[in-house]
Amino acid sequence: METTKIEETYGQVSKALGWAVDKQVSLAVTMIYLSRGREFDVDAHNEVSRLIKKKEGFTSPLRAHLHHIVTAYLVLGDETAEEGLAKLNANQQALNDVKFWKSSYTYLAALMMKSPGEAERARGLYDAMKAHHPFLTSSEDIPYVVLLSNREGDIRERAETMNRYYKELRTQGFSAGNHLQWLSQAMTFDTPVFQPEVAGRIVAIRDFLKAEKIKVRGEHYPVLGFLAIAKADGEALRAIVEMARELEASKLFRWYGTWILPSAVQLTMAESVELRESEAAVFAASVEMLMQAQQAAMMLSVSAVIASSNNPGS
Repeated sequence: METTKIEETYGQVSKALGWAVDKQVSLAVTMIYLSRGREFDVDAHNEVSRLIKKKEGFTSPLRAHLHHIVTAYLVLGDETAEEGLAKLNANQQALNDVKFWKSSYTYLAALMMKSPGEAERARGLYDAMKAHHPFLTSSEDIPYVVLLSNREGDIRERAETMNRYYKELRTQGFSAGNHLQWLSQAMTFDTPVFQPEVAGRIVAIRDFLKAEKIKVRGEHYPVLGFLAIAKADGEALRAIVEMARELEASKLFRWYGTWILPSAVQLTMAESVELRESEAAVFAASVEMLMQAQQAAMMLSVSAVIASSNNPGS
């Protein structure tokens, strides 16, 4: 995908969302549409935006920094926006019912659920993870927990394997923290059984990107997991590097360096038949969903910083 297409779409999104919406939100929305191979339809987006504002209370996260991200998901959904919103709220309520505190993260997780019945197993995996990382495991993990809890396999074994991956990557120079925890979670996508070669693949991908002078920051750790899950080979990685360099050269990404690698991966996945069809179609769709979870999670952290800087006395 040419950078002119990205810049053109970003211009349309930014104009539609208005000056009061942070430009990184506009960029996130742009990437959601482009990674799905869809044009940005301003009328459709605005119609769903109005629906959310009409249905949701003033204190709902769906009217705050998650608003346009959720709007994009509902526009792109298979059902009507009204049905999608009702399903989202039912899933979110189910997460509350199993003692997940209502937050932007439960709404984000609810987007990824097929039915409210998934909440109970998600709670089980969360509690199993917390047994290993009591202070690190928090509401930020809920979207990943929801995505992974309904994969086949024992919940306790999956949590134990996450912990083993976390410790293994620490010995390979990865920094401790939430980003590494998210990576260790993503690494269990295929199986809850510990596989040393998966950790080796992660290290190899990181080293390849660094050798190509592509910055790999902490917030990019989960992206390495997505590439390992998709079994990205040398050709796919070179395509990602080429895309990253194109993004680096564009005016748009000059101010948003953190977004270069995730955006390059998303766009390459959207265009690469080999990468997207490396496994069954359902698997490819699940990997894309993981990518979207990470993108939205990054937006939440960005929004928290924005809110903090705008309210220094709070």
